[in-house]
Amino acid sequence: MRPRSLIITLVAVSAALALVGVLMVFSSSAAYAYVKYDGDSMYFLKKHVLNLAVATAVAVACALVHYRLWERLAAPAAIAVIALLAATLLVGVGSYAAPVHRWLKIGRFFLQPSELAKVATVLVLAKYVAGRGRPANGYERWFPFAAVAVMFAAVAAEPDFSMAFLIAATASVMLFLGGVRLRYLLGSTAVVVPLLAIMISAQKYQVSRLMSYVDPWRYARGRGYQVIQSLIALGSGGLFGKGLGASTQKLFYLPQPHTDFAYAILGEEFGFAGAAAVLLGFAVLIAAGFRTAARAPDAFGRYLAAGLTTTIGLGAAVNLCVVTGLIPTTGIPLPFLSYGGTSLVVTAAAVGMLVSVARRSGVENDFGYAREVSPPASLNGTFVDYV
Repeated sequence: MRPRSLIITLVAVSAALALVGVLMVFSSSAAYAYVKYDGDSMYFLKKHVLNLAVATAVAVACALVHYRLWERLAAPAAIAVIALLAATLLVGVGSYAAPVHRWLKIGRFFLQPSELAKVATVLVLAKYVAGRGRPANGYERWFPFAAVAVMFAAVAAEPDFSMAFLIAATASVMLFLGGVRLRYLLGSTAVVVPLLAIMISAQKYQVSRLMSYVDPWRYARGRGYQVIQSLIALGSGGLFGKGLGASTQKLFYLPQPHTDFAYAILGEEFGFAGAAAVLLGFAVLIAAGFRTAARAPDAFGRYLAAGLTTTIGLGAAVNLCVVTGLIPTTGIPLPFLSYGGTSLVVTAAAVGMLVSVARRSGVENDFGYAREVSPPASLNGTFVDYV
């Protein structure tokens, strides 16, 4: 696949998923918004469109800026995200459904720093694995691991175990691709998994989620209620669905259908065909992302593209598994489709960075693809040098 084809695929599939997201946010939230916000059935749609406009601008900026800029900004970005996570633990706001602190309220807007932590993890580890084998001081050798560990711990302390899992899983994939010895990864897993298990067992609502996962019908009026309604929505859609706007489950049966369970409403209204089409869209996007990584002109671009694609793919996989009852309920949104400003902007930024890597595929790299001749070497020049 040529660079132009990669760019077209990344942009077209992302735009198509974003358009489906606009339709589903409006369809799934209209009734709820009408009741909650004094007859304003378009309340969530208007906010989502505003978020999408910001996300589009961010994606375009990330696509135009040379991706090597993020190598220079990896450490500052990680430090900034750690500061935001610390602020969230101190003054963050929580959820109606659980005793958590996951958002920073800034005026009328809400920021979820854990979403930023996913990208910061990719940046610092892409820089690290790209530079393996080169002479490095202690700071360069240990800072990436310390930064990822602190972000993981801060997100888990919110508590947001599903997002902490995504950070750990993304980091593991990147280190594995970067050639880190398997015994080190297995050793880290042996430490992280029991730690997460202990933290989960200390939260009563997390324990009840696990119990309802094992037998949701036993807890049909409690923790199992949401996943049961999700399965009813998916099952009642049939092959081609009830039609856009015709969902029954969104009428106060399935709680918060416009957020983490938007895919269930999509399955009800568009049926198996529509749900499969969205799955195909994510599969094409992920394949294009890894193809971009293979064609990257240098090691940093290769690991940056692979890490960003991994975090998008894992996020989508976790959400879809929750909606279909394959794993316990979590708070991971479906990229592009779920309502949520920070998630949408971060996902769009990731796609923009992938486009930036794809734009600069050009002469041969280690995989037999084109290598760029002279990427920017420093920040001594102007910002325009990176465009």
